[in-house]
Amino acid sequence: MKKILALTLLGALSIGIAAEAPAAFRKCVACHGINGQKVAPGAKGGVTIAGLPKTKLLADLKGYKAGTADNGGAKAIMYGQMKNVSDTDIEALADYISKLPPKK
Repeated sequence: MKKILALTLLGALSIGIAAEAPAAFRKCVACHGINGQKVAPGAKGGVTIAGLPKTKLLADLKGYKAGTADNGGAKAIMYGQMKNVSDTDIEALADYISKLPPKK
């Protein structure tokens, strides 16, 4: 019973986080998880995006949009994902992801 209650609570928290996310974050969830704490395909060193500095996220996302960023992961996937994302959405993504709690 306690396990079911804990899982229900975790699910509710996840839904709450997702409700606050910018619409463009939907593209990120499959690889990075609903809370940004999932290690994406090809990510080196088990790095996750949750809680990264906004300046780094902005630089990386803009670099992926331009097709120039290479953080050693699955850059081709990121190039495709970011190709048609607006600068306004990139700003919203960077702000949102930087505020997510990092993986412990």
